[in-house]
Amino acid sequence: MKQPMEQALRVAREKLKEIRTVTEWAEKMGYECPKYYSNRFKRQYGLSPKPKLVVLRIEKFQKLIKEKPELSCYEIALQLGLEDEKVLNKYIKTHTGKAPREWRNGE
Repeated sequence: MKQPMEQALRVAREKLKEIRTVTEWAEKMGYECPKYYSNRFKRQYGLSPKPKLVVLRIEKFQKLIKEKPELSCYEIALQLGLEDEKVLNKYIKTHTGKAPREWRNGE
């Protein structure tokens, strides 16, 4: 059953660990066609779902670094739905310009 588009961000935040692609997000929302889901999402939020997933992951990364500094990069990667700390390092550096180590040290 399709969920209302207004629920998309809530679903993504709750299931970020499981949603790695727009196709997976569309499926969690009950859409069989990812392209249809993407078009509806863009009309609703003014942004395509793929960049929104990046924003949500970066926000969660920043929250985890701040609230749970004892977590290892590997643990953070898993919570973000990424494979390991190497993938996390590249992902965070690509999308923020800073490595996770720099975020941890407040640089």
